[in-house]
Amino acid sequence: MKRGFTLLEVIITLALMAGGMTALLMAFSLATGTSAGIEEQETAVLIANAKMEELRSIKYANLLSSTTDSTAMFSDLTGYTVTVTTTKPVNPAQVTTMVSWPVKGGRANVTLTTLRADY
Repeated sequence: MKRGFTLLEVIITLALMAGGMTALLMAFSLATGTSAGIEEQETAVLIANAKMEELRSIKYANLLSSTTDSTAMFSDLTGYTVTVTTTKPVNPAQVTTMVSWPVKGGRANVTLTTLRADY
């Protein structure tokens, strides 16, 4: 009785292992890209929250719609655009802060909305 593997069995095993390794590498690559996108979105939410806190300290009469770059707020964050929209003179005014940033194939954004009353 012969012991060992035939050349055909070894080739089939190597092909199956190569396919499995390719699938694992693709899964790791996809997970890495997804985590980078989540980090960018989290940064955008933090910028939007900071802008909303800044707007909370401004008098109602001075609320204006504006567009600024994130570097005006945080010197080390570039590429994020902050847009503030208000519905004044309606009372309460709706204040919307949208933060957008470049992604592959376009731009992504995060929007926060609140109401601000004149009292």
